[in-house]
Amino acid sequence: MGHFARQPSLSSLRHAGSEGHAGTSWSSPGAAVALLTILGALLSATTSLPTHSNRPSHLATPSGWPTQFAWTWDRADDLRFLPPGTGIAAVRLSVELDGSHVRLRANHGALMRRADAFMLPVVHVDALASWHPTLDAAQEDTLVAAIVDVALHTGARAVQVDFEALPSQREFYRRVLGRVRLRLPLTYLSITGLASWCLADRWTADLPVDEVVGMAFRMGPEGAAYRRAIHGLADWPAGDCTSTGVATDEPGGPLPRRRALYLFSPRPWTPVLWQTTLDSNT
Repeated sequence: MGHFARQPSLSSLRHAGSEGHAGTSWSSPGAAVALLTILGALLSATTSLPTHSNRPSHLATPSGWPTQFAWTWDRADDLRFLPPGTGIAAVRLSVELDGSHVRLRANHGALMRRADAFMLPVVHVDALASWHPTLDAAQEDTLVAAIVDVALHTGARAVQVDFEALPSQREFYRRVLGRVRLRLPLTYLSITGLASWCLADRWTADLPVDEVVGMAFRMGPEGAAYRRAIHGLADWPAGDCTSTGVATDEPGGPLPRRRALYLFSPRPWTPVLWQTTLDSNT
């Protein structure tokens, strides 16, 4: 899941509308302390923000919804070792919005699993700033159709969208999710969210989705500072961030309360890797 690496730096939280990593450099130890102080102030401030009167209603989690998921990306994976009741969030389709073009790539990696495993299909979306995606009506139509198609053809009761939308891409993403919700009114709709979205940004509060998974990994140059802040939280400041994602190759620790824990591994899963990651994040 290498595309999960575009987490903005903490300094970008000072300007919710800024793109990428522009802003003050926080490379010195003293600046890192100041960074944590600023983040703490931001988190405290969010508790007094007004609630959204247009906050959408959410579907209840489907019956048998797991409390733990293994993310598996575009590769072969043998997940038959997972305990009963563990979910598998598997990328079924990758979508690239490049200029005015849309590239669709299905995941053909062999996935071995228990017959009764709970399957959550994932649609991964890339729209890199360097590609200058047009995000026009044609791209919107294609992306909506792709997400709906994955949900319908997998027979799933839920679908997850992984799109690290830049601030300038958020209205496009909002429209896409709104149309997906209209097409799939009874399908549980999950999205992944950068840690910044679940901390002080909170732009996802009124999205028509049922779950936002706060990704507590791949958090950029200030990842250690982010991690310390997250490990001190009882809950994500953004109330819609009800689940959390962690990675096998990053330090674990206490996490905010969550409905489900999603585990990501950049290499094929093994029983030892799974158990070690669980043990370090509980």
